[in-house]
Amino acid sequence: MKNTTYIILFAALVFSTVGCKKFLNVTPIEAQSGNNFWKTREDVEGFTNGIYSRLRSKVAGTPQFFNGDDRAFFPALEVRGNSVSVISLDNSGANTFNALISNNMNYIVASNNRYDRLMKDIMNWKAWYDVIAASNILYQEVDKVPTSSLSDTDKKRYKAEAVFLRNLSYMFICKLFGDAVYYTEAYHSTSLPRTSQVTVMNKCIADMSAAKADLPVFYSDVNANGFRPTRASAIALLMHLNMWAAAWDSGSKTKYYESVKTLATELDTYSNYKILPVTAANTLKIFKGRSSESLFGILQDFNYGEGFSLPAGFSYYFSHYPYQGNVNKTASSMAYQSDYIKKLYPANSTDARLTTWFENYDSGSGTFQFKKFANIYSTGSGSSISVTSDDSAIIFRLPDCYLLTAEALAELGDESGARDFANRVTIAANAPLIIQSGQDLKDEIYRERCRELIGEGQYFFDLVRTKRVVNSDFTKSPMSVANLNAGAWTWPLTITAAERSANPNLIGNNFWN
Repeated sequence: MKNTTYIILFAALVFSTVGCKKFLNVTPIEAQSGNNFWKTREDVEGFTNGIYSRLRSKVAGTPQFFNGDDRAFFPALEVRGNSVSVISLDNSGANTFNALISNNMNYIVASNNRYDRLMKDIMNWKAWYDVIAASNILYQEVDKVPTSSLSDTDKKRYKAEAVFLRNLSYMFICKLFGDAVYYTEAYHSTSLPRTSQVTVMNKCIADMSAAKADLPVFYSDVNANGFRPTRASAIALLMHLNMWAAAWDSGSKTKYYESVKTLATELDTYSNYKILPVTAANTLKIFKGRSSESLFGILQDFNYGEGFSLPAGFSYYFSHYPYQGNVNKTASSMAYQSDYIKKLYPANSTDARLTTWFENYDSGSGTFQFKKFANIYSTGSGSSISVTSDDSAIIFRLPDCYLLTAEALAELGDESGARDFANRVTIAANAPLIIQSGQDLKDEIYRERCRELIGEGQYFFDLVRTKRVVNSDFTKSPMSVANLNAGAWTWPLTITAAERSANPNLIGNNFWN
């Protein structure tokens, strides 16, 4: 079987190393392969958890510090192009993040300190294709499990889960790199060129739409909710796929906005999901996961040995003791710039997010404290105590969907509906109602996404998707329209010599090459 670029035909590796997520209480699979593997529900669950392990490794790494398995995925997505000041960061980290803020990706490519290496991990799409390849194997092979061990309904659920995971991966690939190499068959071995991201989005939309009904509305196992996909998770993914496609398919925007509107109507029928008022207690619930807002995320829980690498957490950069670090860490390494943050959250606002999520929010200095991610665990004692974030990575949650819906409705000219959906979020935050019209309404919905989703890794994607990345009113590092169209918004794509040899069709992102 031929080697391919990006697709790692790694069935044997998965079967031998998947391990399990402790919170799902599944026995690890050891050295099983082929027809010997697909026998029981436990086999399928173990393989599936191996896929989640790969997804988690890509975005969160492991708890050791700067050991080669560290990640800074979601913080990097939030910081790129943002109005952020680097106060102090060790080992030339300030240079790396200042380059990221100014969209100087070539500096990062040419440099090699440990923070540069964290960014370079994002530039490699192999792990996303590992998830896709494993998902495709799951989709095909689960039908081989005897019905006496796994019902037809459960087989359909696992297949829908595989569809969700591969389409989630394609979403991130396209949002990071633009065009993608697209395939859905198991054990794929043919060299393929990159496909237009609009085409990929439409294939993903059709794929996920066809499988959505085979996912549960809610799991009876409370441990699974928020961390295994449901129909609501699929709706959130479909909303993002549609809105990303609308950004680049200029001749067909309306159909994507109409799809988001239809998806929102369905989401409203699921009574298990509700937005929570912004309080300190609810903030802890939301970012631990499994709350009524949680649609999909990746678990972190110190009590179960489920830890992320330190740089993977936003708090590592934007918080200090007692929310991050040891007792001597009295200053945050980064802070939002005062003029930007005061535009988002005016000082005289009743917005509960302002008082709940921040201390010294407009200082622009190390006294800035970000308390949105406030789940923590402590090690040591006395002067040696050290505090680490224990928040999960929440990829999709309900306010995100409401604000995407508001955006779509505003684009469709339904301004009343747009305000209604957006104000579901502002009301929960005790923030001023959105009352604008026209372009002012669209801009305010965008700013509400910035307010509500701050720190969650949505910032740069939203900046690019809405094309506000060219507007200095919305970013301190605007790019020209010509550079945007040429791909300056993408991440450089690392292609190894072995990958080029395996797939002569594979090309990088020309803007950065």
